Amino acid sequence: MTTRSASPAGPAAPRPPDAPDVSALLGDWVNTDQGSSKGALRLNVTWHEKGLFVRAFGTGSPQPRDWGEVSAVVYTAPGTPSVAWSFSAIYNFGALRTVLCAYHKAGILVATTSSIFSDDSEGADHWARSFFHRAEERA
Repeated sequence: MTTRSASPAGPAAPRPPDAPDVSALLGDWVNTDQGSSKGALRLNVTWHEKGLFVRAFGTGSPQPRDWGEVSAVVYTAPGTPSVAWSFSAIYNFGALRTVLCAYHKAGILVATTSSIFSDDSEGADHWARSFFHRAEERA
C-alpha cells in the first residue's frame, strides 16, 4: 500500500495504489474575495481512508457558516491518470442543493458553486466562481 507524504492538511493516510495523487488539492484554502456574498469563503480538503473529503465554510448566518464535511469525487487531467487535479462535492441543505467543483492550477484552487432551490422559496438559484489560495501556516 502506498502512502502519501504529510501535507498541511494533517498526517498521511493510506492511499490505495490505484488512487491518483491528491496532494496538490489537500489543505486549507481561503477565498481571495472575503467580501463575497455567494459561494464558499474557506475550504478544508483532506484525505481519509475512504477518500477525499471537503469541509466548506460559506456565507450565511453566522458567518462563516460551516457547511459540514462531505465526500468528494476526484478527477484526473487527461493523460495524467496518476495525479488528481480537480474534485466535486455536493452539499444538501434541505430545500437548497449546492454543487462545489474545483480544480488546481499554478498553486490556486479555482472553484465554482451552483446552488439550486428545490422548492418555491424566496431564494434564487445562483452560480459563483471563486479563487482560493492556501491559508498561511501559523507558527
